[in-house]
Amino acid sequence: MDPPTCFECNKSGHIKVDCPQLKKKKLFKKKALKAWHLSDDESSDDEVTEQVANICFMALSDDEDSENEVGDSYTFGELQFAFDELLVEFKKKCSQCSLLKKNMTSIEKEKELLVVENEHLKSDIAILEHELAKKDNDIAKPTSPSDITLEKEIESLREKNVNLEKSFSKFIIGSKKLEEMLGNQRSYLDKTGIGYAPLEVKTKLKKTRKRPHCTYYNKMGHTRNKCFRRIAPNP
Repeated sequence: MDPPTCFECNKSGHIKVDCPQLKKKKLFKKKALKAWHLSDDESSDDEVTEQVANICFMALSDDEDSENEVGDSYTFGELQFAFDELLVEFKKKCSQCSLLKKNMTSIEKEKELLVVENEHLKSDIAILEHELAKKDNDIAKPTSPSDITLEKEIESLREKNVNLEKSFSKFIIGSKKLEEMLGNQRSYLDKTGIGYAPLEVKTKLKKTRKRPHCTYYNKMGHTRNKCFRRIAPNP
């Protein structure tokens, strides 16, 4: 029977689960992630690079110490690949952390505004409660004699106003009836009725007298036959 072949390192004698190189990678990533979680979130890119390099150095040191347990040490390509993966992941986490900090800042500002608004509302509520208590005290106080007199005067004026309105309405009704009666009455010169014929007024035609007009002298008062200028001899 042929020995098993590892699909990780393509070597015979073991399977992928028992591959020493796969165990190295898992151990390296575990240590790197542990160190990364303990680092400061506000580190710069240079600090990030330095931290990842330190992690790689720590991994190499661990490999030298555990050479008998694991086997071959990491190759440069494996370290470079792991370093690039950790760097990309670290930058993603830094970007997410920066976004969360911005959201936190916005939430803090909104919280401050809400606190101020809450204080204003508390002040308004206190003022309203004070005014309400004052009005309750005014209502609970007994009515003074001057207030009683004033209320009586107001009631008397109301009654007078009602009486005046009634009198005014009666006056309006009477005036309307009087106008109707006057409108139905005849004039003293109006004698129309049964057996009455109105007097016919005859109009006399005036005789108009036409004044004579002289066509010779073009004057009024005489005719051409009697015109003295025509009859008189010429000098």
